[in-house]
Amino acid sequence: MGINTLNESELHRILKTLYRENNEGSTLEVEYGPYIVDIQTAEGNVIEIQTQSLGHLAEKVRYFISKKKKITVVFPLITNKKIETRLLDGSTKLTRSPVHKSIYSSFRELTKLTPYLLSPCFFLDTVNVSVIEERQQTEEKVQSRNGRRRYRQNWLKTGKRVAEIGSITRYHGRRSWKALLPKGIPAVFYRADFYKLLKESGIQLSADDASLMLWVYAKMGLIERTAEGRKYRYRIKNR
Repeated sequence: MGINTLNESELHRILKTLYRENNEGSTLEVEYGPYIVDIQTAEGNVIEIQTQSLGHLAEKVRYFISKKKKITVVFPLITNKKIETRLLDGSTKLTRSPVHKSIYSSFRELTKLTPYLLSPCFFLDTVNVSVIEERQQTEEKVQSRNGRRRYRQNWLKTGKRVAEIGSITRYHGRRSWKALLPKGIPAVFYRADFYKLLKESGIQLSADDASLMLWVYAKMGLIERTAEGRKYRYRIKNR
């Protein structure tokens, strides 16, 4: 889900500069207890830029919440990706990738943070990012350099660069998380009902990811989950 290692530092640097400029009097790379924080604000609160797994921040988030410090986690989402391929003849072809992320496709990242998502000290900022993935066409089909690609292709990925930083959405408190639930959801429902409403709302999500979203909401205490035979019945709490 995160930006690849080759260019992670570029995006991290851009977001750190942006948040520092938006928080007057803040300081970069500050030692606080056992941690180095990306940004410490003038009020002594913490901003962490996380371009990869959010779960890696769980202990850090727990620590600062225990110290009554507000912590904002900044998590970029690749919402728009174009592919720039340098062809063998030296020309360049630009195409649009169908792959894009959203907060709905990111709930797997939130599983280790569920104890803190409703803390008054916790803020999650998702940042829409447009990137350009750079590829080089090859004469013969080859395996990817990191070995992750299942099938051989006639190109190699050579890099990724940030094209644009878009809108920022903040999640803080019950209302912001409940706003993600599909419109028209009844007070009591089943997973199939939830998945159907998501699709009707235009939210592209797999059935497994929809189940994971329900699991996170149940762990947060926003939804009550009750076993009913081999399936679960869900109820929105404090509607």
